[in-house]
Amino acid sequence: MTDREFTNDFKYIMQDLYKLYFGAKCTYKEILESEETYARFKAVCRQCLITEVDQDTTIESHLYYLTAEDKAAEVYRLLGARVKLSVPAVKKGLLGREQRVFREEIWKIEDLLMLSARQKQFRGIILSEVQIPKLKLREFAI
Repeated sequence: MTDREFTNDFKYIMQDLYKLYFGAKCTYKEILESEETYARFKAVCRQCLITEVDQDTTIESHLYYLTAEDKAAEVYRLLGARVKLSVPAVKKGLLGREQRVFREEIWKIEDLLMLSARQKQFRGIILSEVQIPKLKLREFAI
């Protein structure tokens, strides 16, 4: 499997009745160009999220290096964003051997912001998805 095939696994835009889902490998440019993205979220991206980063920045990269002091962090907080991520864990396998597995978890954006990029890297955290509640998006004042 090539890196390109793996990257496309986390490059999607979806929605259900209550939330918008963005694969972490999506760039802000792809989000802005997609017909599947809510116009209101596009406006939030243009006016609040990509003012400090390039449009070719992936959501994963932006969130990985985001600090609690950044303007975008406050925007994600107000939107009630949650992040789906994979956290490495050790599991006892057959014959008592330890096996490295990944456990999927969904964190509030505040929990993710408490860790620095170095801590995320040290813990082996992999960001896979950002979830935005539609209700919070409608309430967000642009």
